[in-house]
Amino acid sequence: MICCAVTLKAQNETGFDLGISGTFSSTWILRQNNYGTLAPFANAEVRASEMAYKYTWGGNGGGCLGYKITKHWGVQAEIQYNLTGQNYNDNFEGPATIPQGTFGNINTRVNVQRTVKLDYIQIPIMAKYMVGKKKYKFFACIGPQIGIRTYAYEQVKIAGYVYLPDSVNFTANQKFQSIDVGFAVQTGAQIYATPHLYFDLGFSLYQGIMDINGKALQELGWYDKNHVSYQKSYNFRGGIMIGIHYLFWHERGGLLDISNPGEKK
Repeated sequence: MICCAVTLKAQNETGFDLGISGTFSSTWILRQNNYGTLAPFANAEVRASEMAYKYTWGGNGGGCLGYKITKHWGVQAEIQYNLTGQNYNDNFEGPATIPQGTFGNINTRVNVQRTVKLDYIQIPIMAKYMVGKKKYKFFACIGPQIGIRTYAYEQVKIAGYVYLPDSVNFTANQKFQSIDVGFAVQTGAQIYATPHLYFDLGFSLYQGIMDINGKALQELGWYDKNHVSYQKSYNFRGGIMIGIHYLFWHERGGLLDISNPGEKK
């Protein structure tokens, strides 16, 4: 009787990995669109001003699926829930008139705070390069990313009071696009606890290339005192990433390895 062998092995260190990861990020909206935020101020120059940026923190978390094509190259796709946005805080020459009263004058400044929160389901698909030893490897990923906005929020406070209605009565959904497109970049180290299990630690960056301002603002064609044309706004974020991954296949064998018991390997 002839014994048969069925063997499915990953060659050249190819295989799948499944993982979860998260990033703590500094988030930015580059080129703010401040239309209407400072409408209560009497000074026309103040009404056309930009506001000072305030450090804003966000992050993301979710799952990722990778496939190692060769020893050094692979692809990685992710689906993450992302919290992003931008905070602003500045003081401007008064007076500013809101329903709660008139605040400040030409000799005193009035505080203004603006908060923008945007949440996305983000899906990057990246090429991945790896190099190193069995216990640790350096990796770098880059590729396009699409974001589907699930939440938008904006609040303006003048002299400590919430300013309503907000900018020309546009809702946050009207002011911000529902889709964001850009490029994701990751780089760092993979540290192997076992041949199947590894942790990664590194940096994650995202640069949007699509104007996040909604059609309502784009059609206004508004620009601030420092520009002579409409300015597109873009999401940007960068932070520290950590993750854990499980390799389904690796260089020593695959998921299925049934051989002749008497066969020497």
